[in-house]
Amino acid sequence: MEENERRTRIEELARQIWEAEGRPDGQGVRHWLMAERLLDAELQAAHREHEQ
Repeated sequence: MEENERRTRIEELARQIWEAEGRPDGQGVRHWLMAERLLDAELQAAHREHEQ
């Protein structure tokens, strides 16, 4: 995954998390870090599926 594609996906996930939590202020860093972890988990799962 290219860096721009990764950043865009993280932005999408972070926004989804933010919206799901009721759009709280001051949680951007936490949402970004959560989104990074979610994306990493998605990529690992896809990689494992591909190996099988």
